[in-house]
Parts: sequence; structure tokens; C-alpha cells
Amino acid sequence: MTGPSQNLKREFGVSLSAAIKLAYPGIAITDEQLAISITKSKPGHGDLSSSVSFGLARLLKKAPQEIAKSITSMLKCTDILSKFEESGGYINASVDRKAYSRAVISAILERGDLYVSNSAGRGRKALIEYPSVNPSKPWHIGHLRNALLGDAIANIMAASSYNVEREDYIEDLGLQIAEILWGQANIGSKPDGKFDQWLGEQYVAVNKRLEEPGVKDQINSILKRMEDLSTEESRESRRVSDKCVRAQYETAYNYGLCHDVMIWESDIVRAQLLEKTIKMGEEKGVFERQTEGKYAKCLVVNLSKMKGVAEDLGSPSEETKVILRSNGTATYIAKDIALHMWKFGIIKADFHYRLREEKQGDGKPLYTTAEEGVDAIFGGADIAVNVIGSAQRYPQLVLRSVMALMGYEKQASSIIHISYGKVGIKGGSLSGRKGGWLGEGRSYTADTLLGEVMAKAGEIVGNSEKIADRGRAGEIAKAVAVGAIKFEFLRIAPEKEVTFSWDRALDFEVSSAPYCMYTYARARRILERAGFAATDLSPTDYNYVTDGVDFELAKLLGEAPEAVEKACAEYRPNIIADYLLELCSLFSRFYEKMPVINGGEARSVRLVLVFATMQVTRLMLLLLGIGTVDAM
Repeated sequence: MTGPSQNLKREFGVSLSAAIKLAYPGIAITDEQLAISITKSKPGHGDLSSSVSFGLARLLKKAPQEIAKSITSMLKCTDILSKFEESGGYINASVDRKAYSRAVISAILERGDLYVSNSAGRGRKALIEYPSVNPSKPWHIGHLRNALLGDAIANIMAASSYNVEREDYIEDLGLQIAEILWGQANIGSKPDGKFDQWLGEQYVAVNKRLEEPGVKDQINSILKRMEDLSTEESRESRRVSDKCVRAQYETAYNYGLCHDVMIWESDIVRAQLLEKTIKMGEEKGVFERQTEGKYAKCLVVNLSKMKGVAEDLGSPSEETKVILRSNGTATYIAKDIALHMWKFGIIKADFHYRLREEKQGDGKPLYTTAEEGVDAIFGGADIAVNVIGSAQRYPQLVLRSVMALMGYEKQASSIIHISYGKVGIKGGSLSGRKGGWLGEGRSYTADTLLGEVMAKAGEIVGNSEKIADRGRAGEIAKAVAVGAIKFEFLRIAPEKEVTFSWDRALDFEVSSAPYCMYTYARARRILERAGFAATDLSPTDYNYVTDGVDFELAKLLGEAPEAVEKACAEYRPNIIADYLLELCSLFSRFYEKMPVINGGEARSVRLVLVFATMQVTRLMLLLLGIGTVDAM
């Protein structure tokens, strides 16, 4: 499945290929080279432009302008490509506005909800891990950005024909949980309020006491006992973690975020996945047991072995990476290697699964690994996407490097790290250990953010003349608030830092989710007032498309599938957000400049452009996890 703009570029490429063969019979050029050369034209220079002449200039030893003129003279018009011209060495093509508008609208009407979909994934399985928050605290807004990125990328990959599996990894045997268990035994605080919020406060209190004599040793002793699944410490870590995760999922569901499966660290241990991985690493000579020096009694991997195997690693910041500590406990990287061995189906883990939620907000069930349960088909991915902060870039490189060194170069290259920047917020940091998410006199949790944005959205909705149904003000306010938060985070490229802007997030006029949601609702009302039906359109109605903003709108609508494919290839939901803002802005200009309901003979084709805009706006918002509201 390809979109109208992709088909148009392909047609231009075919025409160029034929013309080049006529103008320069001895020159061979690939379809890929032609495709790379074709872009949108600058205003006033047709609709498409090719720079192929500049590449051929080196081969032919002629000026690009001369080559472009020769090729242009050989180009033949088609039903859609109506005119060609040379300009400054570029070959520009103009599109027949009637034929192309009809192609775009027909594709939108025929494909329906599948219009923005593509076949890039071709059924390959993509396992997307997010947000994997330690079960020792509430989600702060950094965790929220992680979850929103993961959800949007999963949506985009699903629309690109990947078989998507959404995974949440629960680290219930980590150091943070050991600290929590120490706190339960040594700090008199009792659970109060939302459990993850209370647990986070407990975690912060413990970390203020880490420098007291003997505390770290006591915590390390708990950590060691936790990894023995027969101990009370292990059972208690799972119980506390489970209760925290349930509270965290209240937050997730409030944001409309769902998963397919939870993978628990303790179940990885139970399935002996780590032991199998370590055995394999030792047999391959990748993991080595140190007998002396700084890492005596530790199992390590020598990073110097990775030269030539993992180019991305560059010059390692350390020579040795510990896999098993001298006391026998596994490091984070060891567990991550084992997890990815399962993700790719390299090592089978005898996991059991049980149903945790029969039906989530998306209508799908949620499964979790468990001590007892049924077999289920999870894992065995072709590609593993990990949404992890930019601070974890080096560990992710080490992970890929070790996988490659163990002989799994293909799988290593299929580990995609979605690195995202910090979330800036005035008056506080986001360090979970120091409790920065608590802020100064206020909480910067994802729960609090939603509550505050809902309150502000409620005020705006209550006073806005744009809200058609006052009886649904509360429902609309929540939808607007959730959409506003999601869009504000997703409109920024993942690697960049984000500072949440209240004014921009809730601006109904420009650059926000409410702006895009209002565009959808506005288009819907226009169609309702007109009594529109797509079947009313006839081929002759396209004669009334002008060279103005209506054709610009048709062209932009034709680019939606291409934008989705690009967002998928680059793992960038911000490409969808940028497209939406451009579409909504252009639709506003279209509606201001061109009468629709009173459009005379152009009424039918303009109404179908309104319908197409409404449809594409809805589909693109859904890719970002944002719903629409009819009554805005």
C-alpha cells in the first residue's frame, strides 16, 4: 500500500528513467537514485522537482542545466503529469490538478481507516518496550514522555504493517526494591493515599539515610536474598512491586496507555533465562571469570574484544563490563542481555502467563508472566525497540556490542534505542532518588500534571464559544487535557529536551492538540450542516478544483501516508504532529478563502475536501494516541 504522493513520485521517476535512456543511451541510473532525487518543488516551480542532472553532470562532464534541458525535451506528459520544465539545472514537473485531486480523494474514500497505512513492516514482529518504570515510585513526567513515545511509535509501526507487541518490563529484583524493603523494616511510615506516590516518598526517605553506618551493607544483603526466589524477601519484593505497578497502571489508563504483556524480572530468574545466557556467553568465550585484581571473582566481558564487531561503541569508556558481581548478583546489563536473548527467540524461556486485565481501554487483554499459568506467544521478535532516556545510550551500545560478539549481529543491529531528552520543569529536577519529582511545594507526577491540565481545560471549555455541547463540558475537558499533554510531548523530536508549556498546550488557535481536535470537529459540523454524502460526488466535480488553496489542500492530503511511513522509518512521532499542524493550518486558510456550503458548482468537491480533511485529521491524531471530540 502506497499513498498518492508516493505513487506520483514513482510515476515521475518512471518518466525520468525513460527520458534519460532516450537522451543519454549509455547512462545507467537506478530507480533508487531517481527516487532520492525527487522532492517537492519550491513555490512557483511546479509540484515536483528532480536534481538528477547534478548527479549525471559528474558522469557526463556537462553542466547540469544542459543535461536537464536534454532530459526535459524527452519527457512525455501523462494523465497526471501535465508539464515539465528546466530551471537552474532542476527538472520540474507540474501536476494536473483535476486528475491528481481525484486520485487523492478516491484513495481516501476507498481505503477509509486504512488510508494512512503502509506495508513497510511487511508483517515482521516488533517488540516495543516502554516505559519500564521501576516499581518504587509514581510516574513523573519524564516517565510519561517515555510512555507516550512508546505508545505513539507502537501505533505508527502497527499502521506500517508490523506485528506490534507492547511490553512493559518490571524490575522487581533491583536495588531500588531492596531499598524499599529496608525502608519497610526501618522506617515507621505506613501506606497512605495512592500506593506508588507513598512508595516514592518512602524511597526518597531511605536514600537520605544511605550514608549511615551499615545501611548499604544491609540493603545489599536484602538484594542478595531477593534473588533467591525461595526467600521471604523475594516474595515480599514481588508483592510490593505488584501493588506499585497496579497504582502506576491507574495513571497509564488515565492517559489511555495499554500494553500486551508485562515481563517480570523475577520470572526471568525463575525461567533460568539469566543462567542460560551466562552459560552461552561463557561457552562462546565472551564472558570471562576474573581471578585477581579489581574484578576478582566477577564474571566480565572484555570490551576490547568488540573492536570491529560493534562500530557504534567507538572507544569504550571502560575496558571491562561486569556481568556477575563477586557476590554472585547480576548487573543490569546482564539481565538486559538475557532479556534480549528472549526477545529475539535466541534462548527459550519457559515463561508462564496469566490474564491480568481481561479488557483494557483499547479493548485488548493484558497478560503478565507468572509462577503458574498458560503458555502464550510472546517474544520472538524481528526488531526490538527500547524507549530509554539519552543517559542510557552507552549501556544500549554495550548491549548491542555483546550481542554481536556472541554471534548475533543481525539481532544486535535490530535493537533500536529511542533516546529521548530530559523533560524540563521550572522549580524542580526529575531525579527519583532525590525526590525531585516532588518539586518544591508541589508534585510533578504524571497524575498531578493531568489533574492540573484538566482543571485549566475545564475553565477554557466552560468559557469557550467553540464548544457546541455544553452538557458534555466535563467529558470534553478531559479529552482536551489528555490530548494537550500528549501532543505537547510528542510534537518535539525525541532527542530534544522538552519544557511543558501550559499556554501552548491548551491553545485552541494554533500548534496544539485542541487546535487539531477543533479542526476535526469544525469539519464535521460543516458536513452535518450541508447534509454531505460522499456518493454525491461525480467525476465532473473535479473540474472545479482551482490552482489555489483547494489544490494545495488536496496535495497535502495526498502526503499523509508518506508522512506515516517516514515517521515509522525514523521512529519520530513529531513528524505526524508537524503534518497535523500543517494540515489544520491549510484547512483554516481553505475555509476562509473558499466558500464551501455556498460554493455553487464547486460545492460538492469542496465538501469532499472537508470530509477528507476530517478523516485524515482523525487518523493522524489516533496515531499519537489522541481521540477526537465531535462537540467542540
